[in-house]
Formats: sequence, C-alpha cells, structure tokens
Amino acid sequence: MKSLEVFYTDHYVNQLVSQFFAKANSFDLKNINQFVGDQEKTFVSYGILRGTGKIFLKSKNYIYIDHGYMNSSNREFTNTKATFTKNLGGYFRVVKNDFYFNQKYENTSPERFNSLNLSLKDLNKIGEVIVVSEPSIHTLKFLNIPNWTEETISQIKKYTDRKIIIHNKFSEVPLFEVLKNAFAFVSCQSTAAFKSIIAGVPSYFTHDNLKKFGKIQNIEKRTLNYDLLYIAANSQWKLKEFFSDDFKDFLNKV
Repeated sequence: MKSLEVFYTDHYVNQLVSQFFAKANSFDLKNINQFVGDQEKTFVSYGILRGTGKIFLKSKNYIYIDHGYMNSSNREFTNTKATFTKNLGGYFRVVKNDFYFNQKYENTSPERFNSLNLSLKDLNKIGEVIVVSEPSIHTLKFLNIPNWTEETISQIKKYTDRKIIIHNKFSEVPLFEVLKNAFAFVSCQSTAAFKSIIAGVPSYFTHDNLKKFGKIQNIEKRTLNYDLLYIAANSQWKLKEFFSDDFKDFLNKV
C-alpha cells in the first residue's frame, strides 16, 4: 500500500477528498504538477478534470475516486451546465483500475446497502417509455464516444419499438418524475442507473465493464438486478470512513 501516491488539483472538492484519503491512510500527498509518471506507483486522485483524466488513462495502476453510486453528496445542476456541490457528507466510490466499477471486487453482501435505508420498489408495471440517460460532455470526450446517444438509440430500436426519451442531469424534469412512466433505463455508466433500479425500473448499460449487469438486447425481459446495488454499496465510502479498519481492508482487497 505504500506504493500509492495521492495527487490533488486546484479544485476544492478534489483537494478535500484527496487530503482525507491520504491522511487517513498515511499516503504521500502531492500537487498534480509534481506528477512524474512513475509506473511503479499507483496514482490516486478524484475526478477526471484539471489534468487527472490524462494521467489516469496513461497509468498502469490507479485508484479513481468520484461521487458515490447511492446517497452521494448533495449536488445542484444548473441550466448553465454548472455543477455545485452543497456538502461532502455523502458517499464516494473508490475504484481500482477503472472509473465506474471494481471488476475484481464483487462483494454481494447486502449489509452496507441496507444501512443506506433505501426502499426498494417493486417492478414498475405501468412503465411505457425507454429512458436514455445521456452522458455529460466531459464523459463523452473522456471515453471518446461523441455519438453515444444516436448509436445507443439505434441499438435499442433493434430490440423494442417503445417510445424513447432522452434525459440528462440538466433536464428540466427531474429523474424521479421521469421514472414513474419508465419501462427501462439505459445509460453508458450513469449512477442514475442505480436510482432507477431502486425505483423499480430495470437498468441496462453500454459500458463494457457494466454490460454484464444489464444488456440492451434483454431490454424486454425486465429484471431488477439487486446484486448490482449490493456490489456498488460495498465500493462506496464516506470521507470519515476512510479512517476505518473496514476501509483499509477494502483497499487491500481491491
């Protein structure tokens, strides 16, 4: 674990999360400008902006931190496409050598999920529309998928003739309202997919590391994958939990 190096940028959320991670586990903390590309070290930081994204993509080993899958910190998305984080008391996902899911740590114990006090709804039997969750501009660029929306809609139409609506985090109608009439939810890797399952709407993915939890070709079969929620809950942590023995055990396992 001593081979980890934590780097911070000039963004306040990145700085706070990185400092918590480094201090809690006695890791070196450095400014992003001090990065020298040591492939023997595991690069750690928060988010993909301000230089971190390029380093993540070039790193042999890295730990990526971002907002959690469920009960994340409260954020506000404005009509000017800006995002404001109101507090940092929520959960953050911690992922090894990926940006969205720990591929080698599939802990399906429901204990941490149950502690979130989220009420799982039954399958939405009145849903009619397919909700396509559009990635942010930053994600489209980072994953090099500029035509994701068009290509995904084309793929969906191969397996269903249901009405398709596009939604993103800046949409005027909030997600919980859209899900009331949703038959299925399709995204690349959106954390909104977890909210969808909780609301009783099956989720399907296009990102290679998440497809196994829901493939578009099965969109008419409608299965609520609760194991996905359990696995996600076991890879997200609050900042204060970075100091816990449970978190140290988690880092050793991933």
